[in-house]
Amino acid sequence: MGLSLEPEPSSGPARFAAILLIVVLGLVFLWWKQSTSNPTDNTVAAFAPTATAIPAETTPDTPPAPDANGVSLVYSAVVNTDTTPALTADLYLAEAEHPDPGWSGIMGRTAVETYTVQSGDTLWGIATQFGLDVDTLRWSNPSLEHNPDLLSPGAELVILPVIGAYYTVQPGDTVAKIAETFGVAEADITNYPPNQLSEPYTLKPGQKLIIPNGRKNIAPAPPPDLDEDYPLAWPLRGVVTQGYIPGKHLAIDIGAPYGSTVYAAADGTVIHAQWARTGYGFTVIIDHGNGMQTLYAHLKGTLVSSGDTVTRGQPIGAVGSTGNSTGPHVHFEVRENRQRMNPLDYLKK
Repeated sequence: MGLSLEPEPSSGPARFAAILLIVVLGLVFLWWKQSTSNPTDNTVAAFAPTATAIPAETTPDTPPAPDANGVSLVYSAVVNTDTTPALTADLYLAEAEHPDPGWSGIMGRTAVETYTVQSGDTLWGIATQFGLDVDTLRWSNPSLEHNPDLLSPGAELVILPVIGAYYTVQPGDTVAKIAETFGVAEADITNYPPNQLSEPYTLKPGQKLIIPNGRKNIAPAPPPDLDEDYPLAWPLRGVVTQGYIPGKHLAIDIGAPYGSTVYAAADGTVIHAQWARTGYGFTVIIDHGNGMQTLYAHLKGTLVSSGDTVTRGQPIGAVGSTGNSTGPHVHFEVRENRQRMNPLDYLKK
């Protein structure tokens, strides 16, 4: 029988299949190794800090007693959600590590945006649209800080991805100094990805920083004198921007920086302290007896409740604005036997 030169019918395809399988397995292995060493989202990987759990033993069983101002810190874990993307120092013991604050902002925003003011817009409406508060808009747009009513169609507003403040670095600034100014932890600023900060955290004048959950304090005006020799004390220090006009404006408007404290003009009982739908905004009405009442409107909020007893010069609220006025002010009325009188007749001039 002669020797055949024809190969076995199955030896060629089998060898080719084996080689192909080895090649495929090699490619799969290389792909797996590449994917585990380099995350798909390189941007997130570069910015996201490493999470560190708070040791359970550092959390006290009971909260500390309030200090002289009636304030106590509550130690608790922070639940990271899209609406709580940052931490504040007061939530943690000094020796505790800050966990990952996350980086997804409100409504999924991850960067600073701008909004063009439309006819009819108010600061309140814009803030609600983006899930922010009015203070965040004020502290992100310097022209609005002292006067939230300076809105004009076509103007562009800075919109932050989180509640907080937008700060321009000044000469001599450090992260520690900025954190102290806004009442947050340094890690809240350095760990917030859109700020793109890395050690040693050298800042440059003019650089913009988002301060998540940052709060800015405007120097308050001193409280007004009690003026005990007069029927009423001034509810705040400011300028009368609109006087009493019989038949037209039965009150006086006292202009002052947004957020300034408003004080009770005399002893009495609070009979109204809530939002009024008549264009007054947050309003407080105090009954002083003998048919006299005082009304304080256009407030940012109230510090008292209906039924509270207040004394002359006691803080009752803060200056706000209607969003469609000449500026932040308090609308102050004096009522005697349900008749609105000229407040200037009861105040020291």
